[in-house]
Amino acid sequence: MRIPQLSVSQNFLKEDVVDKVLGKFVKLENHTLPIVDIGAGTGNITSWLSKNSKTTVYAFELDQALIPALQKRLQNAGKVRIIAKDFLHFPSIGEQYCVVANIPFASTTLILEKLTTDSYFKEGYLIVQKEAAERWLGEQVGAKSTVRAALLGSIFEASCLHSFSAADFTPKPNVAIVLISLKRRESPLITGNIRDFENFIAYLFNKSLPEIRRAPILGRFLARRIDLGRISLLRNAPSELSIEDFLYLYSLCDSEILEKISGSHEKMVEQGRGVQKSFRTRRASNWRNMV
Repeated sequence: MRIPQLSVSQNFLKEDVVDKVLGKFVKLENHTLPIVDIGAGTGNITSWLSKNSKTTVYAFELDQALIPALQKRLQNAGKVRIIAKDFLHFPSIGEQYCVVANIPFASTTLILEKLTTDSYFKEGYLIVQKEAAERWLGEQVGAKSTVRAALLGSIFEASCLHSFSAADFTPKPNVAIVLISLKRRESPLITGNIRDFENFIAYLFNKSLPEIRRAPILGRFLARRIDLGRISLLRNAPSELSIEDFLYLYSLCDSEILEKISGSHEKMVEQGRGVQKSFRTRRASNWRNMV
């Protein structure tokens, strides 16, 4: 179909690719949760969902230029609700839900922040820029760990399901695109005070370069407590650790040591507020880092 002039930059997944890729990885036969499509665009994913899902599909599309064609295409899809609003500014739908979407790349960080902090969000199949997936999911998708990935990994299971080619989209993107899955764990891996774990992770990343054993306060403490069979962990940088490694090292900490590093996460967040945020468009010269 002809794509109208857009006010927001988007790359649309072709209809045949939607059927081929989502049909392989997104199984909805026994699915009971309503599904949210963020950035429905021309309706290729929404249309596929309406045919393969038994539940309500909420299709969010911000760009008013796309709404008339979207409404016409889905006028006979009774289970689809088109919401011509920005998903980021829309209240939660008020019940547990799943997301299947090719999310607007320029809003990746904001969308993922909203989803992963919404207790109603249970599962997602998201088409995102590869660099964003690596930053958010770390070693779960074969990349280096990050503060965000280490914290998220205690709450969500994640994986990279598929790598797309540029020819799968209209217009063709100049970045690598992947399909990721996110599933909220039945029970978080941290059963105690999540703030303590956040402080632990933030402190390690801020104080442990080039190796964890060099971190003030924590380095020597962990060296005294660690099992000798796992002492090599302390010779790594935090970015080289798995979620299981972080959880093990955290389990060695007592209340006294955690008190000494309290406030580390809040300090990191505060420092981050002073950093100017950038969002990628297809015209930006440094688009790969703007996610």
